[in-house]
Amino acid sequence: MKNKIAILAIAFSVVFAVNAQEKKIKFNKGTLKICSSKTFKIEGYNGAEVIIKSLHDKKNSFPIVTGIRNSSRSPKTTVKGVYSSSNKKNLTFTRARNLDSISTSYVFFSNREGARKKGLKRLGRKQENKDLGIYFTIEQKDGELIFKDATNGQFVMLSNESYLIKIPNSIKLNWDTSNCKKENKNKHFFYSNKTSSLSNFNGEVELTTSLSNFKLTDVTGPVSINSIGGNVTVAFDKKLPLKLYSIYSNNGFIDITMPQSSDVNVEANAAAVYSDINFKVLQDTELDGQQHMKLKLRRGKVKMKLEAGFGTVYLRKK
Repeated sequence: MKNKIAILAIAFSVVFAVNAQEKKIKFNKGTLKICSSKTFKIEGYNGAEVIIKSLHDKKNSFPIVTGIRNSSRSPKTTVKGVYSSSNKKNLTFTRARNLDSISTSYVFFSNREGARKKGLKRLGRKQENKDLGIYFTIEQKDGELIFKDATNGQFVMLSNESYLIKIPNSIKLNWDTSNCKKENKNKHFFYSNKTSSLSNFNGEVELTTSLSNFKLTDVTGPVSINSIGGNVTVAFDKKLPLKLYSIYSNNGFIDITMPQSSDVNVEANAAAVYSDINFKVLQDTELDGQQHMKLKLRRGKVKMKLEAGFGTVYLRKK
């Protein structure tokens, strides 16, 4: 069983040599549009550039063989049930001793020439990004900087990719893990059990997701989050909520930690609401297994609308 898991992980891994370098893009006005379900750690700062750095491990590619005919000279290992959007057939992964038995057009060999390219950079805009370990497309037009998954067809891909993105506080962030399409016929996403995060950001945030989990730390608002099955965690450590927070999660939990000195008016709908904060309860009703509450802390200046559906809302004191 362990061997099968290892082989499956190899089948879906992106294996390129990654340099610990940064890509900087001058962009301090407009909207950063992230159309990707990969894992991002985003941090706000007072600057004029969007800075991208890959966090995944340095790896070298290794021989992967697909579409091999049966051969008595070459022992093979097969992973069944892996779907290929290109040829719509099961993929066959073979470890071969004799390369004469292999269709060489399907073989990818390792590249161990890192020392030769020291001090040089790969030419070509797309190739330069790959050389930095960035495996999504980057486009800038009409006041938008767009990051988008470079995928086609209908599939789910396991991904170990993760990125650190530093963004100016002066821009708007629009983050959509469904590839920014309301009706996406070519359904695909990169699945990872890691949580994407946004921290220390003072600009406007609009976040749309299906399965991904998100954590926000010291994001002052305004914030709008729409999630179908993901969990949303919000923490105010060194800052307070200053503008509207609207969070909808149909099946996941919503967990918010804030200081007792926060100035909020909370409207919460969930299967249950838990808290250790000394709220003033303005309304408390239950209907069809749903708890609806209106809570006020201090003057209630900042509105929080929390819709957890069949999930739970947690309101914690820092």
